[in-house]
Amino acid sequence: SKGKLSLIVDLDGDDIADEERIVATGWEEIAPSVDALGVDIDPRDGSVWFGLGTGDYSNAYRVGADGVAAYDLASDRGTIQRLSPDLQHRETVATGIRFPVGLRFSPAGDPFVTDQEGATWLPNGNPFDELLLIQPGRHYGFPPRHPRHLPQVIDEPSLFDYGPQHQSTCGLNFNLPVFPDGPIFGPERWRGDLFVSGYSRGKLYRTQL
Repeated sequence: SKGKLSLIVDLDGDDIADEERIVATGWEEIAPSVDALGVDIDPRDGSVWFGLGTGDYSNAYRVGADGVAAYDLASDRGTIQRLSPDLQHRETVATGIRFPVGLRFSPAGDPFVTDQEGATWLPNGNPFDELLLIQPGRHYGFPPRHPRHLPQVIDEPSLFDYGPQHQSTCGLNFNLPVFPDGPIFGPERWRGDLFVSGYSRGKLYRTQL
């Protein structure tokens, strides 16, 4: 939620939440009511990955009245974060993210994220809603490379674009059984496909990787 990542614990095993533990906090506050979005646990090591929305989607380079850009690649804003398995250490995995509402690890252990269309506010900034495969150290194009404001990055392309513009692809999940040997959604040939929900247009996309 805004300003924090929470772990909700059931201390006595009665399936009722007993306590909220704030496991990550301390990043720059932004004006929108949304902030920390998308979270999943890396099946490879138990670390917790989550996203932090960009500092200002309407002024992504953070250009002031003096024409100087204040966007900082070292900032937590607009990033994918990794919290260590012991919940004690946090690091930036990737930059250039607008608002990563959905984040899921594939059965193979690859982190996938849906990111929001940004060209409404910034030309060439995420022209469409995107599916991203997150790789450490990469920059994902919001804000995009700029000859004056941001010349030191190379924009990693999206894995898939959802159009037409502004579908608001937020939720995502892999089509796998909830319980061992349980059913999947749809025919068997859909097993393992990624389902992405488009909130603005009420669509559900089946995406084959």
